[in-house]
Amino acid sequence: MATAQRNVAHAARERQANALEILDNLIPRPIYQGLQALLDDAPVAEKARIFATLTAPTAPARAQRLALAGGATAVAAPLVAVAASAEALPTFLLRQGKAVFTSWTLSVALRHWQPTEADAATLLLPYLNSPDALLRESAHVAATALAARTGQPLSALLSPSEAMSHSPAAESQVSALERVVVLKSTSLFAQTPENVLSSIVPIMREVTFREGEEIFAKGDIGTSLFIVHDGQVGIFNGSQQLATFGPGDFFGELALLDTEPRSATAAALSQVLAFRIDQEDFYDVMEERGEVLRNIMRMLCQRIRLQNEKMRELAK
Repeated sequence: MATAQRNVAHAARERQANALEILDNLIPRPIYQGLQALLDDAPVAEKARIFATLTAPTAPARAQRLALAGGATAVAAPLVAVAASAEALPTFLLRQGKAVFTSWTLSVALRHWQPTEADAATLLLPYLNSPDALLRESAHVAATALAARTGQPLSALLSPSEAMSHSPAAESQVSALERVVVLKSTSLFAQTPENVLSSIVPIMREVTFREGEEIFAKGDIGTSLFIVHDGQVGIFNGSQQLATFGPGDFFGELALLDTEPRSATAAALSQVLAFRIDQEDFYDVMEERGEVLRNIMRMLCQRIRLQNEKMRELAK
């Protein structure tokens, strides 16, 4: 299973095909067909149609027959029975929880969930109390939908302490979901799946700078990467401005790989809202998510090539 997981995530189609062959003999047929649809180069509408067929609530017997035809094991069979039951897919995902699915998957399920189950409030509470900000935010969306369906105010579904802790007022200016979108919009993380990016959200520190304020100075020991959310940041060597960064741009990325003096000064050209990611926190993420380190290396290589091209142009 571990080998198949690595090959599924690989960019080479041959490795992905090899993973599918491995999984074809290990997991129930409907789950295998769903994975195959995800990896296929088919239109999104076609993938949605396949998933709608595989998760149709009116065909549990068919799904079980498919599982038996695929050689499902006794361990995997209960999962097939649950997936093929009358429950909607978001409900199935939420009942399985973090023991099976990532925070990103569960947050998407919460935002698409139609809470019509008799135990909807009980199912929702662990997510409202989750230490994961992304899950809490998404659970609040689901709780609002549940309150609208039952005709009860949201406060009636939650205890007083829960109602206060999950009020719309947030400590941060940018929600956890929007932070995933911010990461995805950067060239550094554009190729990184959202479920991986959601693991970076907890280590993103919001920082603000006034116009003209220095973010770091040339010669300072670098320990953080910055991602601009709002405003403009200038990079200077003395009085010479080398570059300008705006929303979606990042700078100081070398500090994530080594702790060396900064090669230039960064200063806010306007009011700036940015995210700071510290080296020590990022190391923990890179240990768990190898694809994040690969993206960092890829972007550094691109910037080195660009710098070499500029030097060649200057030498002409």
